[in-house]
Amino acid sequence: MKAIDCKTLYLLTLSISSTFLFSQESKVLVKQDAKLDTLLNLKISLDRARYDSEYFTLQLYYGNLDVANETLESFQESFPHIAVDLSFETPNYKVQAGRFKDKIEGLKTLDTVKKAFPAAFLLTRRDLILE
Repeated sequence: MKAIDCKTLYLLTLSISSTFLFSQESKVLVKQDAKLDTLLNLKISLDRARYDSEYFTLQLYYGNLDVANETLESFQESFPHIAVDLSFETPNYKVQAGRFKDKIEGLKTLDTVKKAFPAAFLLTRRDLILE
């Protein structure tokens, strides 16, 4: 039994000492073009601008004016706390409701609205930035 303990002790000592013997130390120097930083900063500013201008809305209807007006009035009666908008996009009218920054909030509202307006869906929109 003593021979097994000696072998185990020997293997343990060997493995610990080999870790120190074969360990390496190194330093890494990364050279980077200054244009990379410029491009990275430009990408960050473009992503921020896109995020600031992007929002989610619920599209309730897309079609003729009479049905669009009916949909608008019906939505205002059912959901007075959510802003609704009627707009024209050649050759049809659109009824869109809400303006949500978070997609999760838009999806939760969509679940509620779909009970009364089953054709509603979540739409990603962007504000036009005129410079």
